[in-house]
Amino acid sequence: MKKTKVVVASLLKPIDDTRMFEKFGLSMAETNKYDINIIGFDSKNVRSAKGITFHPSLPFERMSFQRLIQPWRTFRKLIKVKPEVTIVNTHELLIVTSLYKILFGGKFIYDIRENYVKNIRETNVFPWPLRLPLSLWVRFKEWLSKPFIDHYFLAERVYQKQLPFLSKKSVVIENKYAPQAEESTAYRSPDPSYIDLLYTGTISESNGVFDAIDITKSLHLCNSKIRLRIVGYCALKRDLIRLKKEIEPYDFIELNGGDHLVPHSEIVEAIQKADFGFVLKKPNNGMNDDKILTRLFEYTANQLPILLLNNPTWVEFCEQFNAAIEVNPQDFNAQELLNKMKNTSFYTQGDTSTSLWNSEKEKLLAVLESI
Repeated sequence: MKKTKVVVASLLKPIDDTRMFEKFGLSMAETNKYDINIIGFDSKNVRSAKGITFHPSLPFERMSFQRLIQPWRTFRKLIKVKPEVTIVNTHELLIVTSLYKILFGGKFIYDIRENYVKNIRETNVFPWPLRLPLSLWVRFKEWLSKPFIDHYFLAERVYQKQLPFLSKKSVVIENKYAPQAEESTAYRSPDPSYIDLLYTGTISESNGVFDAIDITKSLHLCNSKIRLRIVGYCALKRDLIRLKKEIEPYDFIELNGGDHLVPHSEIVEAIQKADFGFVLKKPNNGMNDDKILTRLFEYTANQLPILLLNNPTWVEFCEQFNAAIEVNPQDFNAQELLNKMKNTSFYTQGDTSTSLWNSEKEKLLAVLESI
């Protein structure tokens, strides 16, 4: 049987990105119906998988001329691979993928992982004079490419309300936790000699890493068994410099990553060995209020108790499992928080299997069959 050739492409994600590879790629590979090709920047820790071919891109700085020409390098790869279905997850590939469809046909899916316009306007990644013109350019591309897009995947439900260019052919495919063959969900193996706290995901000030450090230091003054492990990649050099400076004096704070990507298997292992995980992503003018973060799915699927910022959406999500203790990083009593951590029973209700990828996989495969 001839397999349908599929490309899953990104500009700023590695080829073994969890959503592109472990969720989309492996889910398609299980059916034996697709010849899957993943385009992203190179990663040192790629593991092979039957039916999946990786096409690593040359490295480039995020703020560089190379980033401007990278979409056209991806376009050349599309011409070489000749996919029948192309899934892209960044606005920077919308124009070249639309052009590929005009010239060669095929189906085009836009996998929206962020509200890119809102991100540009509300975060400090770009200098403020550039934010308005860049955001207008991105929204223009999203409208311009709409006639060529056969389906939209939305990583967050809130995008249904936020994004004006969407068509009726849109489906929410959330970033739920996809355990691999060697991983066991809800497996807990913390070190009884310590109270291990964990921060995972993108390392940045806006994601609350420095709040996690401050809370850890306060808790450590109350109990010397408190430790913090930070696992993830820091894209902003200024945050990485500050991070290394802040943790240098403290032997109870450990960094895995920072200047390099961390394999997802190591993140999962850290989750399963931790006692509590931080979720302290800042509201940022309401940008994150209604988003269910990937780490919430990962933590709850593995039944890791959470130290949670008081975001109503996240509180409601965690309440269904009794998964979290709310904490205000700017106003908390360390001893009271430590007492709650010791005396609260977690995951006494609800079904944490709802945080697993299986339900989303069915939606992904159904769309691919339909187009």
